[in-house]
Amino acid sequence: MRDVIHGGLGVLAAFIVYTALDQISVSLLVCINVFTVTVILFALIKGETGGAIMGMACGLVIDSFSLGIFGLSGIANTVTGFLAGYISRKLNVLPFGRLFVFIGLMGALDLGLWMLMASVFFAEGFPWSGGFFLAQPLFTAVLGTLIFSLFRRIKARHEG
Repeated sequence: MRDVIHGGLGVLAAFIVYTALDQISVSLLVCINVFTVTVILFALIKGETGGAIMGMACGLVIDSFSLGIFGLSGIANTVTGFLAGYISRKLNVLPFGRLFVFIGLMGALDLGLWMLMASVFFAEGFPWSGGFFLAQPLFTAVLGTLIFSLFRRIKARHEG
């Protein structure tokens, strides 16, 4: 039950940040995918099953607000969440540098899967948004690494 509450709070927090970024700048909204950050961080903490479920939930929320084909983000985020949880259980990705690279690669995977599926379904070509999409994995890695490091510090303070 606690995982469901944590997941719901994660989706709610991502939605609030998404809405705030939408009010600030559309370019920030394209560069920073807070839902992918949420999926990857949840997968790091809860594993592949939790990551896949969070990916499905976040992907469907993203798809609800897009004008594109429903399900593309859901599939991409589900695969990303599962792989992030699975790989993080097999490899030690927790040191700061490895975590940055890992989150960046998972963000690139999510974006790549979405772009691949979108290029198949969009008849008028891929919506590049001025190339800001290409910076998304970098911003995802920076934001995700900072949030996860902050989370670990807060958790260490409460345990110690």
